[in-house]
Amino acid sequence: MDTILYITDLHVGAHVAELAGVFDRASAFRWRVIEIEVARTTRPLRELIKQWNPAGCILEGSHVVTNIRKTFGSIPVVYLDPAPKTVRTAKHTVANDPERIARWAKEELAKANPASYAFIGWCTPTVWSTERARVFSSCVRDELKEACHVFKTPWEIGDSFGAQQAMATFLARLPRPIGIFAVNDYAAVQATEACRQLGWTCPDDFLLVSVDNEEMHCENAVPTITSIEQDFRGAGRLAADLLARLIADPKLPEEHLKFGPVRLERRQSSRSFKLKDPRITRAVERIRRDATTGISASDILAEIPLSRRLAEKRFLAATGKTILQEIQHVRLEKVFELLATDIPIGHIASRCGMQSDSFLKRFFKTRTGMTLREWRKRHAT
Repeated sequence: MDTILYITDLHVGAHVAELAGVFDRASAFRWRVIEIEVARTTRPLRELIKQWNPAGCILEGSHVVTNIRKTFGSIPVVYLDPAPKTVRTAKHTVANDPERIARWAKEELAKANPASYAFIGWCTPTVWSTERARVFSSCVRDELKEACHVFKTPWEIGDSFGAQQAMATFLARLPRPIGIFAVNDYAAVQATEACRQLGWTCPDDFLLVSVDNEEMHCENAVPTITSIEQDFRGAGRLAADLLARLIADPKLPEEHLKFGPVRLERRQSSRSFKLKDPRITRAVERIRRDATTGISASDILAEIPLSRRLAEKRFLAATGKTILQEIQHVRLEKVFELLATDIPIGHIASRCGMQSDSFLKRFFKTRTGMTLREWRKRHAT
């Protein structure tokens, strides 16, 4: 059994999902995977590599290593989300796809036809932030014939209020409503707070889309934040598969692979209703959160302080769907999400709020024209 080192700065955030993806492949390749968190060890990395004598390494981020050649020598290395200095010379990489991420954000914001567009990047220059800004600006300019205003003022993670004030000053100069694309969920929270400082509301004054779909940030913001979820676990699988090929053939030609977004979780920050009614907005949010728990249209109607007939009428006027149709839509989205995983099909109904397996099968076939297995096979990656 070969030893593989997964080297990262810290076991947090996306790194956890990426490592899980590597473990998904470990048994097939007969690997023992050892994680090294550079921030939590005082021993030199070269010493640890010598100790473990790995058959290969996956280096996440790669800013944790200053001298790549001296550190790894001839050991096969795959770079996962490599740092800017490394990406220019690395021969085997797996990185996120800024083209698809930025395009998804543009398409979501463009539905509301905002008066202007803005990009809020990361607090310090990074390749992923710079690339998302570049692609988003190009999409807005070339496809929508609009200018994209990029927030360039440096800000600090530890100074949230200062960051929010700087963003508020930047946003206040732009025509409203503004379609805002935030580089990630943390930056998006600062942007929503900046809008709150200005006394703005969504969607009258701004709409916002973010990246990563970290529930802690997205669900607790006001408004809740629409976010694009990336396939970090799939990135780990890609990196493991690439490393296996590189170990088998040290002369493997250069490969630069991309992992993309897997879904957009639509929340309040990008929803523009035909009829502005806070009671309907709250109902839609409740459905989004709880449709998969088995709630019914009657449960939602009981929370809208209107007669049943008037509530149904206002919901349809605002969303273009009945309450039941909205519940079914959210459940179907969850079905698609689970079909993209390796969860057994027999376990899906209970996780989507469906009455039974047989009901789910009939419902899915009616909506898609395919069985669950046919859909999974057709869309398997």
